[in-house]
Amino acid sequence: MLAAMALALVGGGSALAQTDTISEQDKTFLKVQQETNIAEVALGKVAVERATTETVRELAKKLLADHQQVMELNRALTTKLGLPVPDQPSAEQQATGEKVKAQSGAAFDAAYVAAQVEGHTKSVAKAQQEISSGSHPEVKAFATDYAPKAQMHLQHAQAAQAALSSDTTAQGGDLARTGSGSGPLILFGAGLLSVGLVARRWGRWHQP
Repeated sequence: MLAAMALALVGGGSALAQTDTISEQDKTFLKVQQETNIAEVALGKVAVERATTETVRELAKKLLADHQQVMELNRALTTKLGLPVPDQPSAEQQATGEKVKAQSGAAFDAAYVAAQVEGHTKSVAKAQQEISSGSHPEVKAFATDYAPKAQMHLQHAQAAQAALSSDTTAQGGDLARTGSGSGPLILFGAGLLSVGLVARRWGRWHQP
C-alpha cells in the first residue's frame, strides 16, 4: 500500500492543496511523524554499527529501511500540501538519542531497544489519533497505511527487549551457579592457608 501511495503522491505533486483546508491535527501529525522518521534513521545507523547482538542489529536494519521509506512518503505528501518539512528530530528525540549513544556494549543494546519500545508506543497512538480525529483524507490515508507498520515495529522491539532480558537472566543464573560451586573451594583454600600460617608460627615458637 505504501508503494501505491508513493505513486499517487508523485502523480499529484504538481497540484498543491491549500494549507487552510488541513486541520491542526493533520499538520501536527505530519510534523511529528517526520521528526520520528529523522530520529529513527539517525539512531538506526548508529545501532547497525554498534549493536552487540544480532537481534538488535537486525531490528535496527529493519527500522532504518522502513523509516527511510516512510520519510520519503511523508516528505512528498507534506510538500504537496504546501506545509514545511521538518529537517531534524524533536528536542526530546534528540535527547533520547544522545542518551542511547552515550551507552556502550550490552547497555547500548538495552537502551536502544527501550527507546524503540517507548517511541513506537507513541507512534502507534499518534497514528490512531490521526485516523480517528484527522480531517484531510490524504493525511488520514497516510496514517492508516503507517499505523500497522508502527505496530509491527513496536512488536519487533518488544520481542527484542524480551530476548535481551532472557539472555541477561540466563547469564545471571550461570554466574550464580558458578559462584555457588566455587564457594567451597575458596573456603577450602583459605583454610589451607590458615593452617600453613599457624604451622610456620608454631615452628618458630618451638625452635630449640
